[in-house]
Amino acid sequence: MTAAALAIETTTRRGAVTLGRGDDLLAVADLTQQRRHNVELMPAIDGLCRSHGLAPRDLQHLYLSLGPGSFTGLRVALATAKMLALAAGVKLVGVPTLDVLARNAPDDARRVAVCLNLKRDTVYCALFDANRRLAAEPALRTADELLALEPDAVLGDPLPPLADRVRVLPADLAVPRSEHVYALGRALAAQNAWADPDTIAPLYIREPEAVTLWNERHGPERR
Repeated sequence: MTAAALAIETTTRRGAVTLGRGDDLLAVADLTQQRRHNVELMPAIDGLCRSHGLAPRDLQHLYLSLGPGSFTGLRVALATAKMLALAAGVKLVGVPTLDVLARNAPDDARRVAVCLNLKRDTVYCALFDANRRLAAEPALRTADELLALEPDAVLGDPLPPLADRVRVLPADLAVPRSEHVYALGRALAAQNAWADPDTIAPLYIREPEAVTLWNERHGPERR
């Protein structure tokens, strides 16, 4: 029997977990409480496994959405993934969240700019082609730099002011799905793109907001 695999998506205020075997998705569990990943994640995983007669040792792979996203959500998911890797021998795959979101774009969007982490005048974004492959690498860009990529659609929430210069996709598409983490993670696993449980880390492209606020009020921390 094909071994089971788990996908975790906790980069937003809520999140979800998907359980599957091979290409088949068995079930999805939504984390319903905002910013309560530390309370809901392990019970959701346990419930999914029990409902399908599985134990942690039965999991072969874990696919993890790496961010950027919720600082706490990413840390909770990472700690959970490392625990399963070290205690049960589960193999880990990290999946960039921009790639996950790109899967939400409609088929008629041929060049999609996917955006995360808007702050002041820049947003972290990448361009994806019609097959949802990278056409321009992720980077912090201004609105003008984003539009210079010549997307025919932009996905993200919130977004920088784009006036009427490009099609903006509905905000409800800007929520990453654990099912897409599963599909992308499985494809990376087939390429042996395993992550080292000792070194895997969330993708942060800015310092935490609390650090920024502290430095603005008190000056940079002395080292």
